Amino acid sequence: MNLHDFDTLTGAWPREDGFAYVSDASGRPQPWVRTWAGDYRLLPIDGAVLRLAWRPDGSRLLVQTDLTGTEHYRLAEIDPDTGAVDWLADAPNVRHEIGVPYGSASEPYSPDGTLLAFSSNARDSSCFDVYVRDLATGESRLVLEADDRYLPVCFSPDSRQLLVIKLHQNTEQDLFACDLTSGEIRHLTPHDGPAKYLPGGWTEDGIYLCTTEGRSFLGAALLVPGKPVQWLDTPDADVESITAGPKIVWAITEDQRTILRMLDPETHEVTDLDGLSPGICAEEFGFDGYVPRFAGDRLLLQVGNADRPAELWLVDPSTAETRRLTNCGDRLPPGAVSPETVWFTSSDGLEVSGLLYRPLRQTGPVPAVLHIHGGPEARALPVYDPMIQELLRRGIAVLAPNMRGSNGRGLAYQRLIYRDWGGGDLADFGAAAAFLRGLDWVDGSRLGVYGASYGGFAALSCVSRLPHLWRAGVAVCGPSDLVLDVQSMPPTWRRRAAGWIGDPDDPADAARLAARSPLNHAANIRAPLLLVHGVDDTRVSIEGTEQLHDRLRDLGRTVKLIRVSGGHSPTDRESWADADADMLDWFSTHL
Repeated sequence: MNLHDFDTLTGAWPREDGFAYVSDASGRPQPWVRTWAGDYRLLPIDGAVLRLAWRPDGSRLLVQTDLTGTEHYRLAEIDPDTGAVDWLADAPNVRHEIGVPYGSASEPYSPDGTLLAFSSNARDSSCFDVYVRDLATGESRLVLEADDRYLPVCFSPDSRQLLVIKLHQNTEQDLFACDLTSGEIRHLTPHDGPAKYLPGGWTEDGIYLCTTEGRSFLGAALLVPGKPVQWLDTPDADVESITAGPKIVWAITEDQRTILRMLDPETHEVTDLDGLSPGICAEEFGFDGYVPRFAGDRLLLQVGNADRPAELWLVDPSTAETRRLTNCGDRLPPGAVSPETVWFTSSDGLEVSGLLYRPLRQTGPVPAVLHIHGGPEARALPVYDPMIQELLRRGIAVLAPNMRGSNGRGLAYQRLIYRDWGGGDLADFGAAAAFLRGLDWVDGSRLGVYGASYGGFAALSCVSRLPHLWRAGVAVCGPSDLVLDVQSMPPTWRRRAAGWIGDPDDPADAARLAARSPLNHAANIRAPLLLVHGVDDTRVSIEGTEQLHDRLRDLGRTVKLIRVSGGHSPTDRESWADADADMLDWFSTHL
């Protein structure tokens, strides 16, 4: 079975006659355009497309594409009428970004349509410098020479200034305004200690953003340069997205759905937008394409639910009238399961939440898999995951925990993972296993653990350092040696590594990293272990996975390594189809 045998979509961007989006309907992520009436067509381009944006006049579609799987992203514009491709930034072995990595909430074009902002690590592989390209002449000029990851967000309404974010950590950011005439760079957000700043648009009133300035939870605010932030909403939950348009709309995740609130800039009235399709429609920085965008006076939403792939909806915020625009999940077999939110207590008293999925059909206690998200500063959301749904169809329950370090629960909770990989988080996984063993419908002697990226490290930590709990494990692109992982990180990540994971050049840090590396506990592993890794992975070196495989093989353990084409994340359906089947069969066989 091919788990990805349905169409995914992300990053929808409206223009007057319809919208563009990224979909893998052709077998890999590519740009598509669709009219409001439903006519659609592919605009093919080399590589896997990560994100896109229309020029303000809709005459060109900007795409960010990965030709090799190594995340050396290139930029091109496509003529939507002819399909002609104009490469704007395509130097090999250089990474170009049109906003925060893996997000889609930035506005790379100036409002007057004359300029394009992007970042590049061409000058220094460890930094992102910021450039502005004159679209008439094709000339690009450096506007901010960086000492860290600096990324363009949007232009001022008069196109004379560029808003730039310094993304040192996922919980430590700053905003700067670059005057494109004088060259002056103003620091807009001086503060003490870590703080998050998530801009959502620059209007005549100022910069609308979500921030934790002076608090733990993200609040919605207006920043007028030179003045303190003006709070719009400060709930006891994270405001994860704000969009500036005819109205100001911000998003709060409440259990398993997004609540949208709207401010009328003229009347200053704030209302909740009721009647929307339940689900998730916003994430920080528009990760995975979840960012509301105005299409005229209506909202274009990507809505995710656990029981069907993400779909696009058009919403009239004045009348709450909704229209579903896509049908990505219509070909799926019936019987997809939605989770319930559960809570359990870790060994140090920390309350941890998770999404618990129960198979529809069961005749007795069932096995269960702990499905650990990546990041680690992402989170388990009730959006469609084909691996989870297929495990459920095979009668295997799933618990997706939001261990310490997950976002969505405030700054303090998210920072608990910093310099503590394999510490408190491992205690949370032990508590998750205890929670599963306490359910009368789960067979606690048949537990498996799965994860990709950081989740792969977590899965390896579980089977190597809590070996008595697990019957089987699967780790995808997971670090097995934290020292090697930090040393081989992408250059643009290295400045943050010491404060995020640890510094291998510091003896105390090196000892801690070694003590928490699954490779150094390989002899403890008893559960059959499946390892999957992309051969061109630049985030996590395959070398550590190969070392772990060889060590377990020499110890006579049950272990298998699958090398797949591409990089850290799957971008080609066919290249990962066999690996998908093997992962499912691994759990079915050993649980």
